[in-house]
Formats: sequence, structure tokens, C-alpha cells
Amino acid sequence: MKTKLIITLGPSSDSPDMILALARAGTDIFRNNFSHCTPEEYAKRLEAVQAASKELGRPLFMLADLQGPRIRVGVLPDRGRELRAGEEVCFSTKENNAKEIIFIDNPYLHIDLNIGDPMFLVNGEIELQVMSIRDDKIFTRVLRGGILYSRKGVNVPRTKLTTSGCTEKDIADLQSALRVGVEYVAVSFVQTAEDVKRARELTGAGVKIIAKIETGVALRHIDEIIQASDAIMIARGDLGIEVPLEELPFIQKNLIRHAAWHGKPAIVATQMLMSMVRAPHPTRAEVSDIANAVWDGATGIMLSDETASGEHPLEALMMLKKIVHKAEEFHFSPAHTL
Repeated sequence: MKTKLIITLGPSSDSPDMILALARAGTDIFRNNFSHCTPEEYAKRLEAVQAASKELGRPLFMLADLQGPRIRVGVLPDRGRELRAGEEVCFSTKENNAKEIIFIDNPYLHIDLNIGDPMFLVNGEIELQVMSIRDDKIFTRVLRGGILYSRKGVNVPRTKLTTSGCTEKDIADLQSALRVGVEYVAVSFVQTAEDVKRARELTGAGVKIIAKIETGVALRHIDEIIQASDAIMIARGDLGIEVPLEELPFIQKNLIRHAAWHGKPAIVATQMLMSMVRAPHPTRAEVSDIANAVWDGATGIMLSDETASGEHPLEALMMLKKIVHKAEEFHFSPAHTL
């Protein structure tokens, strides 16, 4: 097959036996998400992947996916805090004891934001608008409410952030991966080509850099980012929060097209077979989604929760392989016949 199959390792899939089974079933690249993976876990997984590669007699590769500068709220009551539409809510980039003020762990966010900018919480479920900024405090109005719990993510799609590129945690995780061996490094929340260039300074030669396209700001600098990278990953989870959801299919197609213009690979990721986290079979929509990504020119398809924490990791990979194989067979057939 031309399309590379990438799976994420996690509690459901990181035993040596399962890694061998996943490799035998067609995995090309094993992703390690350093939002959850420790350096010790990475080293054990690498040993298992290397053993599988030796047994099968074909190359297998490791991908270190760095966490990046994700923004989160602080600690809230166990029951969470309800934010109602029309309510005014104050956030602060400095920790304080005022119960009505919600802490955000980015020290520069009050400087980076502008009045009128949107803010999204809890994977886009809660939407707010910045009304005013005073010192370290950000005053917002809730446009779409919901329950906010501790340590949930914050997205600010129109805002160029001061905190960008590799964090201290990313650097430590990257150094640990480089010590034992890694072929690919994914840089999260890339905003400009400079984020990619800084990562390349850390990796040196011999490691390929994948820029994860998951911010609205990145779309404004996409050609420069692609040129600076060895590949891009269309990370539809956060990207689907940062852009209007109905625009995501067009953006995905456009990103694949731009990568092809520059001769760079493009990986499509997130919720490819999400129903198979629990169910033994995919939805028809998921099958069509994967096939269309292949027909658009995606170089790789990646599974995340499906293989990391799902109940059917091997079945999900085998289903992905069947769909990709059939899509390629149809697409590259001279007669384009079923």
C-alpha cells in the first residue's frame, strides 16, 4: 500500500505481544503521545517495536508526539463550575484565592488576547468572548454555556500566542527519546515556521519533523510551515475547535493539496474510527471519511484513541487497512471500477 498506517500506543496496545500483532497487521509507524507517555514507557515500547521489526524483517518507526504549549484552566470544585449563557466570567493568569476568578496557566495570555477575541473551553463546548482586560485579569461573556471542570483545555483561535513551540517538558521528553532512538518528532500547536525550526535545532540531523496543524494561526502561515517541515499532520481534534466545524473538510483537503505542492507528506488524524473505541465495527461515515482522505492524497492515516485506549485496537487497525487498501485499489485502477 502507498498510504502509511500510523497507530498510537497506550494501555490497550503497548504490550510486546500486541505491538508484534499490530506490526504484523500492517502498522508502519508507532506514535507515542507524550501528553500521557513517560520516558520510561517510551523506552520499553521502543524495545518491543525493535524486536517486532527484527522478527518481521521490515522497518518499523517510532514517532514522539510532543505535548506542546496546551493552555488549561486551574483547579475547580469536583462538581465543576457551571457557566451560563450571558454570564460574565473573569479569568486570571495569576493564581489567586478568589473563588469567582478562574486561573489559566498561560502567563502571557492576558497580553496576547484582544478585546472581542473568542475563547473556547472543554473541546469547544463552551464559547466565550473577551470583553475587557485589566492587568492579569481577562473579563469575558459566555456565549454558549456548559460545565467547566478542572484542568480542561483553552483554545483561542484568533490569537497569536507568546508561548509557542517546544516547552520545557517537550525538550525533556525529546531529549529522552533522542537518547534511545526516534525517527519522527511531531511538534504540537505549531503557529509559524519558527516553531518548526526551533524543534529542528533540538533534534539535529537524522530525525524528521512533523508539524501538527491544529491552530487557526497556523493556517495563515501554512506554506512556510510546510516548507520548514518534513511532513504535516492534520490534527482534526483541536483544529476542529479553532475553525468552524463545517469548514473542516475543505481545510483538510486544502492542507493535503498544499503539502503536495511542496512535495511533503500529509497525515490525517483524529476520530478516523472513533466508534471502534467501543464498538467492533465502524460507522459508514467513518469508512467514507478514510476513503476520501486517501483519494485526496493523504500520505498517512493515524489512529489515536482507537488503538491507545480502545477495546478493539487490533480490529481497528485491520479495518483501517481494509478501507485504505480498497480505496487505493479503486483510485489507482486504470478503469476506476469497483
